[in-house]
Amino acid sequence: MSTKLFAAMYGMEHYHGVEALHVGDTLFLVKDPDNRLDRQAIKVVVPPIGTVGYIVNHPNLTPHGCWTGSAIYDAFRQQTCAKVKFAMKDMIIVELIEMMYVPVPHMDRFISDWQSREKA
Repeated sequence: MSTKLFAAMYGMEHYHGVEALHVGDTLFLVKDPDNRLDRQAIKVVVPPIGTVGYIVNHPNLTPHGCWTGSAIYDAFRQQTCAKVKFAMKDMIIVELIEMMYVPVPHMDRFISDWQSREKA
């Protein structure tokens, strides 16, 4: 991917908190078309924890240099990957690292890596 795309996460306090994420963590961005509040919602998932937040989708709340969820919604099929680049008190900035369907074998490896890190 030649152009770096950044997005901001919010809502972590409703799930596992900002403390659950660290710079360098790989996350999955998954479209959430059944979301009643936002038809272009993108949830952020960390297997095996589950949902850890959502991509900000309001232009007035999106930090400078970040894309809104609706701006990147059509750039991938159902899910894609991102890496945590910056962690602040109440917001996480991620960089999209893969703009295509993430195959299941990659997900399995990610889950096993996450579990081994948790045991350490």
